[in-house]
Formats: sequence, C-alpha cells, structure tokens
Amino acid sequence: MQFLIFLNFAAALQGIFLTYLIVHSRLNDKKSLVLGLLTLILSISILGGVFGLSGYYKIYPHLINIADPLFLLYGPLLFFYIEVLTKNKLPPYFYLHLFPFIIYIILNIPFYMLSANEKVDFADYIFLNDQVPLRALLMQVFRVVYLTVYVFLCMWIIRKYQIRILANYSSIEEISLSQSKRILNFFLIILIISVLTFLIGYIYSISYTISNNIIGLFISIVIYGFAFSTWNKNKIFAVEFNENKSYSRSPEGVDIVNKIKIRNKYILDEDQYKKYSEKLRKAIEQDKVFVENNLSLTELSKILNIQPYQLSELIGRYSCDSFFDFINRNRVEEIKLRLKDPKYDNYSILGVAMDCGFNTKSSFNAAFKKFTGLTPSEFRNKKTIE
Repeated sequence: MQFLIFLNFAAALQGIFLTYLIVHSRLNDKKSLVLGLLTLILSISILGGVFGLSGYYKIYPHLINIADPLFLLYGPLLFFYIEVLTKNKLPPYFYLHLFPFIIYIILNIPFYMLSANEKVDFADYIFLNDQVPLRALLMQVFRVVYLTVYVFLCMWIIRKYQIRILANYSSIEEISLSQSKRILNFFLIILIISVLTFLIGYIYSISYTISNNIIGLFISIVIYGFAFSTWNKNKIFAVEFNENKSYSRSPEGVDIVNKIKIRNKYILDEDQYKKYSEKLRKAIEQDKVFVENNLSLTELSKILNIQPYQLSELIGRYSCDSFFDFINRNRVEEIKLRLKDPKYDNYSILGVAMDCGFNTKSSFNAAFKKFTGLTPSEFRNKKTIE
C-alpha cells in the first residue's frame, strides 16, 4: 500500500512540476495554458486518491471530496485543448461546458457543510469498505461515459482537421496531430481500465481506495503523454485554411465533386474549367511547381492567379484527388522519371525525393508506396533488372 501511495504522490508532484514547465515560458501560448490547466487538474485528482489511501483524510477531514468535482473538468479541458490546437482559439460559448462542474459543486454544498466527524464517517464507509460500494461504482461509470463523449468529440475534430489539411497542404509533417490522436486513444484505454478496475473491485471485494489509486497510476501516464505532446513540439499546429468550401475528394474516397455535379453547383463554368486546367497542366508539367517543399493550396492559387476555392474545385475535377494527393502523386511521377534516367544513377533515392519536394524520408516512402505499390528501392532495382 505504501508503495502505491508513494508512486501516485510522486506522479502528482511531477505533474504539478510539468504544469509549471509547460506554462512558465509560454504564457502567450493558448494551447500550453489549456494543457497546463488540464495537467494540473489531473495531478490534483491523483492527490485526492493518495489522500484517501494514506488516511490523511482523518487529520484534514474538511478536504474530503474537495477534488471530487474535478473529474467534470477532464472532458471540457480536453475539448478546449484540441480546439485551441486546431483553431488557436477557444470554442464559442466554452463556458457552457463548465456548467456540470458548477452544478456538481452546488449539489455537494450540503456535504461540505457537514461537521468533521460526519465527513470522516462518510469517508470511512467509502475508503475502508472491502468492496467498492455500488454508489461509487455507478459514479465511476457515469464519469467514464461523460469523458468518453468528449474523447470521441475530440477525435471527430481531429479527423475533420486532418481532412482539411489534406485539402490545403502538400506537406503535413509539421502540422500532424498524430501524437494527440495517440493520446486520445490511450485515454480511451484508461477509461476501459477504469471500468474494469471498479467492476473487479465490486465483484472481488477490492477496496475503493486501492482501485482509485490503481487508476491514478494510469492517469499519471496520460499526464506525461500530454506534457510530451506539447513540450516536444515547438510549432503551433493551428493553421489557416481556405474558408470556402473545398471540392476535393476526401481521404475516405467519397467523391464530393460528383455530388456537387449532380446538384449543378460547380463554381467554374466549362470555359473557366478548360482555361484553368491548361494553366494547372503547364504549372505541373512545365514549371514543376510541386518541387517546392511546402507548397500550399493558397500559394499555388497565387501562381495560377485564381482563387483558392476555385483551385480546390479545379483539382477535384481534374484529378479527383485531394490537394495533398495531387501534389504528391506528381512528385512521385517526377521521381520515377528521374530514377529511370541514367544521369541520376549516382544520386541517392532520398536525394532525388528531397529535390522533388518531399521533406522527410517517411513521407516520401509512404507516398511512393501508395502511388506505385512498390518501395523506392524495389522500383529502382526493378528498373535496373529491366
């Protein structure tokens, strides 16, 4: 027991210290401020479990249940963090998400008004019970359901964000939210573990405090994960998008262009489409604009002297690709031509890829495999054999 207390206490203190590190030098960074607050709330929650298991609640009875309402802040703060991460601003009417937390505090006022002995008697019933009380189990299930709603909401926001990135950028390494997606997936695992822990505790007579502190250990991992996701990234993820409707194909393969065509809502008429298609063809085949490493939809629209939303529709109708796939497909085609050209035999494959617009080896390999079905080495070896 003492070892479990020590681990959670150390994790909570480190979480509080991480909060300081996250916020201290980034006071003007909204995402760091929100993440710092979430890290602090999670850390204090761990201390609540330590408070019960260590028996200190008998010495400081008026601190009992003080941290309990904080679980209603996990979801909203997680949601705020993802919103700031993707849009660099809090969601509209964000304060409405805090109402359940405020209501829960109001409902607990009668308990907070109890005498010290009454609070200790209540805590003894919860903490010293050999079995997780049904009331506590139901409360944990409610917490899991409540937080799960927010986790899936955050996943939906990230999915939309990633689709918009593909419609506007040709290189996404520096604006990927893969780390945050992994953290959200881990959050879901923690929620499942929480339910199983309390169910096992209810069935096999494991005390509430032990179950609570076991969950606290997993929460500490979430704390470190969130801290790392921001501390390890110096760039702001939120980027500007073309706010006009994008008409390119989504990564899931839903051809939005065809849906719009059925409704006769193309922005470009046939003359414009032919004119702009020729501009686009020359920009790709003659000027090879795709070799610019961080080419974006906005930048290419300036080169072609058309509006971003027009270019978005044009690419969708011209190739049925997202902007991301359209540019990278042409990069791969150029790389294939160069790898077949004897004058590039002394060049490394990665060197050719970088010269054609790719920023990293991993993004190049993924794109090449996607559009050719072969790895770059397999393609060059096949060309040599032929």
